[in-house]
Formats: sequence, C-alpha cells, structure tokens
Amino acid sequence: MSWLLLDVGNTAVKWAHSDAQANRFVGTGIELRMNTQPLAQRLANAWQVPRAKKAFGCSVADRATMEAIEQAAHDAAGISITWLKAQPHFAGSGPGYGLALINAYRVPEQLGADRWHAMIAACAKFPNESLVIASSGTATTIECVRRDPNTAAVFVGGVIAPGVDLMHESLARGTARLPDVRYVMDGQVVAHPDNTDDAIVTGVFHAQAGMIERVVRDFAAELAQDGRPPPRLLLAGGRARSLLAALERHLRGDAKGAAVSGVTIEDNLVLRGVALRAHAETVAAATAQDSR
Repeated sequence: MSWLLLDVGNTAVKWAHSDAQANRFVGTGIELRMNTQPLAQRLANAWQVPRAKKAFGCSVADRATMEAIEQAAHDAAGISITWLKAQPHFAGSGPGYGLALINAYRVPEQLGADRWHAMIAACAKFPNESLVIASSGTATTIECVRRDPNTAAVFVGGVIAPGVDLMHESLARGTARLPDVRYVMDGQVVAHPDNTDDAIVTGVFHAQAGMIERVVRDFAAELAQDGRPPPRLLLAGGRARSLLAALERHLRGDAKGAAVSGVTIEDNLVLRGVALRAHAETVAAATAQDSR
C-alpha cells in the first residue's frame, strides 16, 4: 500500500511515497508559481504512478494552493488528503523511533505544521539529545528542543526571521539603488567586501549564520546551568549546506568549549515527520478499533 506524503511550503510542494510502516521513498518537488500549467494538473500528472491509497500532508500555503493540491490528489488517485497540524504532544512507537515530544508553545496549535513535523523527525533520529533545528527556506526558523534523561523531549520555543531571499528582496525593494543580488549572481561571501554585490551577500549570510549561532549559544548556556550537555545543531532547507562550514567553525571550537555536540545536515525533515505522524495515528486508530 502506498501513501502520498506532502510538505507544502510557501514556494514549493515536496512529496514522497511511503508504505504503511513509514518506510519512505523520497519523491520530488515543484515550484508553486514557476510554470504556466495549472498546479493541480502538474501535480496530478506527477502522482499517477504509484497510485496512492492515502495521502497525508502539512501545509503553510494559502487556501487556494491547498485546494489545487487536494484536486490533484483526487484526480490522480481518487483520494482526499489528511492535513496534519501541530499538536500539544506527539507520541509514537515503532522500530527506531519510539519517542514523546511535548509542544510548549503558548497556543500549541498556532505552531507551524512544518516546524512541528520537522521536530518529530529530528527527535526520532536523535532521541537522546537536546536539539536546535534551523531550517532555511522562505523564512528561517530555529527551534530548541530540550531532552532530559527519562523524560519526554520538550519543544521550549523558537524564532522566525526572513530567509535569505526575503532579505535580499527587502533590500532591493526598500532602497533606491541596491540591486536584487538573487538575479545578479556575482556576489559572494568574503571577509572584507569591497563591492556592493559582495557586501549584500556577505551581510545577509552573516545575519543568517549569526542568528543561528546566537540561539545555539544561549540554549547551550541554559542547558549547561542545569548540568546538561550541549545541543546538536541540525541544518535543514535549501541554504543549509552554505551555512554548514561557518557554523561548524564557530560552534565546535575545541572540544572543551564547544557550544554543540555536532552539526548535521538533515534533508526532508518535514516529510519524514509527516510519515512518522501518519504511521503513529494509523496504528493508534487500528488499536482502538481492535479493542472495541
């Protein structure tokens, strides 16, 4: 049985296929607005094979985009989509991913579904560590998850800031003469920029890397006060690899003074979290049915 898993962002749709045991087969993705063909038609064509029996997804997109995706799932496989939102807590069990995660957001359901499912996947892979999950997409989000021995993991809070492209775009729109370097392609990160393109690219890069580093160091200091080891930093999203070297250099330091236990690139965290959540809820529903 094939399940269709969806991660619907602000600029793209990503998907994967999974079996009922949450074994994932990563698919592909498409830009939402970079094509004249209607979104529903493009997706329906892509989802013809394999023909899914169920669909689960999380979304931060607008209602019109979600309706087009729902139409595509109906046209391709005759199925509806179960949209998964953030929860007050998650509990899942199974080979390799038994975990409990508590959502300490003031209003848990207000948390972005993509952020929540990325944390589920991160905690499943690193179940015994405190984590900082930094995802660099349209927005840059940074989540702090505290793990104490013999307790559930707790999402204690996180930050949201404009992503790299939004920072570039805001400079171009808000000033008279600064270029949008997303389209110039000449700027690069250098130690001492001596031209405008390099100055913009370097400034935005430092804003992103510096923000992540600040959150990590503050969280690590908080953990250290309670005698806890430093967190692991997970980098996700389209800009993750460009940030890796700088963050490793600044955060790892020497072993004695390291602010993190490690820095790891993680692809498709949201899709992996959706798969785990779908599996957990399917198992729970079947168990409840059997107990009647």
